[in-house]
Formats: sequence, C-alpha cells, structure tokens
Amino acid sequence: MKKFVILLLAAMILLSGCVGQKAAVKNGDNISVNYTGRLPDGKVFDTNIEGVAKENNLFDPERKYTPYQFIVGKKMVIQGFDEGVIGMKVGDSKIITVPPEKGYGVINPALIQVIPRIENISATREIPKVFDVPRSQFEQFFGPNHSVGDTIRVPESNMNITIINYSSVVSLKRNLTVGFNIWEATAPWNETVVKIDDKNITLKANASKSEIVQYVPGAPWNTTVIGLNNVNITLRHNAIPDTVIPIQNMFGQMIPMRLSFNETSIILDKNPELAGKTLVFNVTLVSINK
Repeated sequence: MKKFVILLLAAMILLSGCVGQKAAVKNGDNISVNYTGRLPDGKVFDTNIEGVAKENNLFDPERKYTPYQFIVGKKMVIQGFDEGVIGMKVGDSKIITVPPEKGYGVINPALIQVIPRIENISATREIPKVFDVPRSQFEQFFGPNHSVGDTIRVPESNMNITIINYSSVVSLKRNLTVGFNIWEATAPWNETVVKIDDKNITLKANASKSEIVQYVPGAPWNTTVIGLNNVNITLRHNAIPDTVIPIQNMFGQMIPMRLSFNETSIILDKNPELAGKTLVFNVTLVSINK
C-alpha cells in the first residue's frame, strides 16, 4: 500500500508539471502583445499602452489601446519584431532590438529630393500654339459631345481654346493675341503674351520684386521674388518648420513625405520615418489565441 501511494504521488507530481508547462510562441500562432517602441536615445515612437502614450505626447483619442494581435510569421509586423517574439510564453516580458535591415529598411538616397532654396527661372516661356490631348483626358475636363470649331474656356483661367480636330486625339488651338494678359488660378503670377509665331506663343511673367507667391502649387511653403530683370527671375523659397505631408505614389496610394529646410536647400524625403534607425521594443506576451 505504501509503495502504491508513493507511485501515485510521483505520478501526480509529474502530471502537475506537464499541465503547468506554458506553450512557447511559434510561427503561425495568433498572439496578443503589449509593446512600447523606442529609439536608442530613449525616445518613444509608438506604443499600445495608453498611459505610456499620454506620458510621451503620443496619445490618439481615436486609437483603441488594447493588446496588439497578429499572426507570427505572416509579415503583419516588421521582421525583427516577428522573429523576436518566437519562444516567448504568456506573461513573459522581453526587450527586442531590431536593426534597420529587419525594421523599416536602410535609407534609400533615391527617395530623397533636394531643391535649392534660391532658384533662378526664366522671365519668359514658350507654349505651343496648337497642342494635342487624348480624347478621354479632354472629355474628363470638358465633358463629351463636342465638335470641331467649338470654342471653350480653360477651367480656372481666362483663356479660350478652339477644337480643330476631334477624334481619338483632340487637337486644340490657343486663342491668344499679343498683349493679352493671362490669368490662371494655379499660376504664381499673371503672364503677358509678348510674341506669337506659327508654332509657339511666348509669355512674359508679370512678377514684382519682393512679391510673395505660391510658386509650387499645393506646397506648404511660399516663395519670395528677390531678383528680377528681363531675362531671369530669382526666387527664395521661404523656410517652414519640419513637417510631414501626404503625397500619392505611382500606385495611387497616399504615403507620407518628410519636408525640411536648411540654409541652402529644401529636403523632400519619401523614406519611411524610421528608415535607417535601430528600434528597441519592450514587449509583454498577453496571450496565445486559439
């Protein structure tokens, strides 16, 4: 009897150890975590913990601060984070350090555009007297049911154009005369027609020294005319604080572009904000979901 009791106790102890053993995270698991992401200098850039977000001026009232759920190995998070949670058990906390190549990538110089803050442009420009556009593009702006000989107004301007061919390609003639003052809503200044020949129309900018204009349509900065003669116009693009603006990429997706100024240049950077940076995550495994 005594021997039976000892064996029974041993079996219970062994069974208890097996039942209490926690599962470790592996690829394919659907898990929930709490995390805080920092840069090596300690600056917090992201967290799903409300208190941490408020402490670091990251709080978004529209965000739900609940454990973040994802499937390990399905590229739902950056590679280094995906790999770093493998082997964790519910309740474990861990620091995961992610190098740039396993985070948001290294900085791609091709995605950085530098524009001089001081720019010289010609005081005159030539535009073709007759120009062609695809019919689909023409009808997108002017609507269907047009005929050769129709004269129409260019939207947001005081210019008229005449249709001289209407097929799969629409040929249009600008109805301008020397001395005509052109106004366009998106142009930084009015222009005067100074010459017309068989092919081209020459326009001269009606700019004024010290005038502040919106030279780049839609840009968050403005531009001052700092020099002017009959040949050139000198512009200075006026600095603004660093900002992020949304732009459309070639696939029609809106992506953020970082904009900054220095003494000589405007820097337009389409790299992800965290590209080139090592990231440090404090992660706690909340659950492995079945």
